[in-house]
Amino acid sequence: MSDTGRDPTAERLQHLVDAGYPDARPVEGAVEGAVYLVGQGRVARVWEHRHGSELLRMQRFYADSAGHLPFEAPRILAVQDIAGVPVTVEREPTGKPLAVKVRTDDPEVLPEAVDCLVRVLRGLADAHDVDEVKRLPVLDEERPLWEGHTAFGTALADLIDRRVGRCSAPLSARVTDFAGKRARLMERLRSLPATTPEAVVHGDVFPETVLVDDDLRPVALVDYGFLSTGGDPRFDAAVAAAIFPTSVEHAAEITRRLTERFADEFGYETDDLLLYRAAYAMATCDAFAPGGGDDHFAWCTSVLDDPAVCEVLAR
Repeated sequence: MSDTGRDPTAERLQHLVDAGYPDARPVEGAVEGAVYLVGQGRVARVWEHRHGSELLRMQRFYADSAGHLPFEAPRILAVQDIAGVPVTVEREPTGKPLAVKVRTDDPEVLPEAVDCLVRVLRGLADAHDVDEVKRLPVLDEERPLWEGHTAFGTALADLIDRRVGRCSAPLSARVTDFAGKRARLMERLRSLPATTPEAVVHGDVFPETVLVDDDLRPVALVDYGFLSTGGDPRFDAAVAAAIFPTSVEHAAEITRRLTERFADEFGYETDDLLLYRAAYAMATCDAFAPGGGDDHFAWCTSVLDDPAVCEVLAR
């Protein structure tokens, strides 16, 4: 692994060249690691927080999901160790990110883009073969989310309990009545009925991870691994509505409209979506900067102080 603060791109490129990929070049930064084109329709993904055994499990999950999702999942061709860093060699996905096809800072979201998200969420909600994905760790943890649990709500509550202690001071400074909100959220999550059919939860559905054709139809969903597991499909709907907008000016309105559409489309209660959105914010608040302090941390605190979220947590 590279030293903290050091750009490892040149070093990794050299390792890929030495490993037999002379045409390797960087493509983009992704949540779960850098991606490099390596030729012959393949990409190499460098995983910062995963072990080879976990990636082999993800390879099996991708293979299993091929028959259950109405769009492509990544296909891992090989799991390798390059200079002590786990790397997956994957088939280069088809389609273009929805983000390059639509504006995500306009309060009038293109209807075709919303329809696309609905198709993705429906495909995930209908994918009930979750054995492999439930065994995956989430975020930077080494233990599967479901370890020791039989219900999604309690598993999520324990995840939050493990993580928010690391940045409780900055959260308390930025979020009104953080301790009270945390306690009420944990209570609500632990009391959720375990009656919702388990489905594949991607955990990060937004315009960068949804690949589309020229008619904005979803052809692939990529970047599993950040918070991918099995569980309540309402979680993906809650998160997708909130992380779609890129404009601070219009974010609240866009999120409100998407939340209403997803609730109406799937018959979800809005309160449940707001509850899961708060859970996502607490669980991921320091996912990109230990102790918080980055833009994602600021976004998470804004979610936790959203009047609609506050109202749900106050009940």
